[in-house]
Amino acid sequence: MNAIRNQSARLRRTLGRRLGEEDGLASAAIVLPGVILLVFLALQIALWYLGSNVAQNAAVAAYSSARAYQSSGAAGRSSGAEIVNQTGGFLNSPNVQVDRGATTVTITVTGQAVSLIPGVSMPEVRRTMTGPIERWVPAP
Repeated sequence: MNAIRNQSARLRRTLGRRLGEEDGLASAAIVLPGVILLVFLALQIALWYLGSNVAQNAAVAAYSSARAYQSSGAAGRSSGAEIVNQTGGFLNSPNVQVDRGATTVTITVTGQAVSLIPGVSMPEVRRTMTGPIERWVPAP
């Protein structure tokens, strides 16, 4: 009986020493994939934001060009497409639509933000601007 107690005490001491030597690497291995996933998620959100800014800038450029005095919807469309093409491809499948009426012009720029994580697609980027057309109005 005494031998069992001695062996049990020796086992507890050995186990205590071994647990005291634990430097916590197992917890880092458990946490690291979550940290990497958060970094990729943050980068994906940043890419969506960049795509949103590209669409906004293209809409502003298209609106400025299409609303000018004696301009056309084609001029606005080409101006918006030029901005999208110059920004380095943050939008996949960009589309610039111009609806130029008698007194107003509406610009809609749509596209899909670049995806960093395979299989993950962010919401479509869509920016719309509407405003008056510059025109000659005779004095009353």
